[in-house]
Amino acid sequence: METIEDIIKLLRFVIIPLGTTFRVVFCFVKMTYDEDSANAYKKKIWNAVAFLIISELIFVIADLIKAYYGDYYFSTPTITQPFSNDGGAGGGGGSMGGR
Repeated sequence: METIEDIIKLLRFVIIPLGTTFRVVFCFVKMTYDEDSANAYKKKIWNAVAFLIISELIFVIADLIKAYYGDYYFSTPTITQPFSNDGGAGGGGGSMGGR
């Protein structure tokens, strides 16, 4: 589980912002040298920034859910015994009472 969290942190703080920054800089450079395709590069810049915003919102929403519900729903599931009261109250067997 720690490995997955490390990958998520790496994506969130390094890969996605750097990738978006490099994409925007690349589009600006291409836009300065190819003025005929300036509108296409503006749209690509807009899409890159929108991707960055949406990806950050997803991480923020996940953090809010974790803070509200705790890490119970995000932790490793454990196997529990659903009927651990040894046939006590609630039915589930036993004798028929002399019938």
